Amino acid sequence: MKLITKTAFLPLLPLLFGLPGCDSSQQATQATGGTPKVEFAVHENRKDFGEYYVHVNALTTDQLPAEVAREYKIARSKSKAMLNVVMTKKTEGIEKPVRGEVKVLARNLASQLKDMPLREIVEQGEHEAIYYIGELPVNHEETIVFEIEATPEGLTEPFLMSYKQQFFTR
Repeated sequence: MKLITKTAFLPLLPLLFGLPGCDSSQQATQATGGTPKVEFAVHENRKDFGEYYVHVNALTTDQLPAEVAREYKIARSKSKAMLNVVMTKKTEGIEKPVRGEVKVLARNLASQLKDMPLREIVEQGEHEAIYYIGELPVNHEETIVFEIEATPEGLTEPFLMSYKQQFFTR
């Protein structure tokens, strides 16, 4: 786990979560006595779990601004993907970032597993943010299915999600 206090990721939020056409109106089943796995629809990047939201996005790292990639030691490449997971809690009408545990199993459509360790990035200051990011190599037109378990601090049952993204490396 690495604690980072600069706010270089803040300019990335619109890129990561403000994609046009993202439908976040579909709600996941709230965790009560065992959490069912939910799947993200195409162009959807947020799931509602009652008091919590989980935001997920994946992109090739060449789309990151150079200064952000340099700050977080991410190699910019069309053939390298980055998954970003953010958990927030609804508090007084606003979303506040929360820590927790995030586990991801990544596989392609041929069921080949891809190693993707995650690391926590914490941005402190006026706009606090907590990100869980991981990187993995991808091939042209390869689709990766990310099986995600996200457990905010204080909860014992994880939110289970499946997120699918196709990558274009040319």
